[in-house]
Amino acid sequence: MRSLLSTTLCHRTPRLFDPFQRSVQARAKSSIVTAWGAYVGQFTDPVDPASDSLEKHARTTPVQISLGKLFQYGTDDAADIAVDAIGAGVRHALVSTRSLSEGVYASHLAGFGLNRCQQLGQKGSHASVITRVPGRVTQIACGREHSAMIVAKKDRTKAVMVCGNNSYGQLGIGINDPPRLAVSKGAIGADQHEPQLQTSGLVEVTAMNDILRSGETPAKVQCGMDHTAILTSSGRVFAMGWGSDGQLGVGPSSTFSHDRPVQVFGLDDVPIVDIDSSTDFTLALSADGRLFYWGNSEYGQCMTGEKVDQVLAPIEMPFNGGTIVGIAAGGCHALVLSSDGRVHACGYGAIGMGAGTISSLTPATVHGISNVEYIAASTDRCIALDSQRHVYSWGFGNRAGRLGNGSISENIHTPVRLDIDPELVQPDLIALGNDIALLASNSGFCNPSKRK
Repeated sequence: MRSLLSTTLCHRTPRLFDPFQRSVQARAKSSIVTAWGAYVGQFTDPVDPASDSLEKHARTTPVQISLGKLFQYGTDDAADIAVDAIGAGVRHALVSTRSLSEGVYASHLAGFGLNRCQQLGQKGSHASVITRVPGRVTQIACGREHSAMIVAKKDRTKAVMVCGNNSYGQLGIGINDPPRLAVSKGAIGADQHEPQLQTSGLVEVTAMNDILRSGETPAKVQCGMDHTAILTSSGRVFAMGWGSDGQLGVGPSSTFSHDRPVQVFGLDDVPIVDIDSSTDFTLALSADGRLFYWGNSEYGQCMTGEKVDQVLAPIEMPFNGGTIVGIAAGGCHALVLSSDGRVHACGYGAIGMGAGTISSLTPATVHGISNVEYIAASTDRCIALDSQRHVYSWGFGNRAGRLGNGSISENIHTPVRLDIDPELVQPDLIALGNDIALLASNSGFCNPSKRK
């Protein structure tokens, strides 16, 4: 797997509710965001300095962050604010909220963490960067130095909006398109321009307009380290960005990168209902319950019983553990959730099977958790949510306290329950990044389980 440090310029059931069909109605008015890991301490109340042995502003256990501090309200009061979407990447995170007084189609996006490629939405040097979005953000994904989101517009259409690093074309807006240049190039002639290697703000992936069929909309977006995958409402999958390990899945002989969305190869007659990616491979779940894989598999995370450096086009993964209801793509490992509430892991590292077993080439059951309803994975870490909304964590490399168990030095080889009130957990508002984790709950608003 490639290093998380950039050398360039800079799962789960899909959340497909339709904001056009239902608006949030307030009862009590409270939204709560819980977080742990890097950077989150600057938004806690009070803001306590980290110890000498801990990264500045990191938190090793879950803490409630102040939406007032995060969104720079000048007060801790966040009344009438609903959290619509959250996302976390390698070293940055995004939270989208909506004020009930401003209506359905006006979102405010707050980003924190690294921002050298404007992956937080625009330039900014404060603890958080705030961006107003022309529509309602319904889902967010974050990569190494780029971000993507689905935005529902007032005209009842949906769009994919992106920001950040575009060195490999992972934003899908073209690298050499003059209209998308982030800054003026001064003396460059009218017929010449430099590559657009990053954006200066949120931009729409307008290439999707030429791809989508009548009535088809973007339904989910996922970011790997330097690539992006888009699932549509009709079950088609498109990808763009870095493709050297087959991350784009565009053909059995293709390792090229693409700077605009291209359709994933071989799935034309296989409607897909969910996708997941966080590093250099992608998982996809079909409507009939089959599991597909493409991208890097040098640690055997493709569940075929062998290590394969590159899977250049989707392959169906053998799975005999029951009906699949959730998927999660980590760094060197993959997770599958079956309908009986068991979690199955494959690959290397954070497979949750004890210190004596850190590698498996075929799916094996993760012990110590049951009745699981949600799973998520990132580089060398995982979380699971059970039917009681208890949150479990396990993984390697506990820097910045990213595993949430109060330690910065210990690997967690089997799932441990984190100290989080189940009332503060909402399954469709969970984001697991490399060094940041976010959970949100709109406990005072409409019942999220009734969203359509």
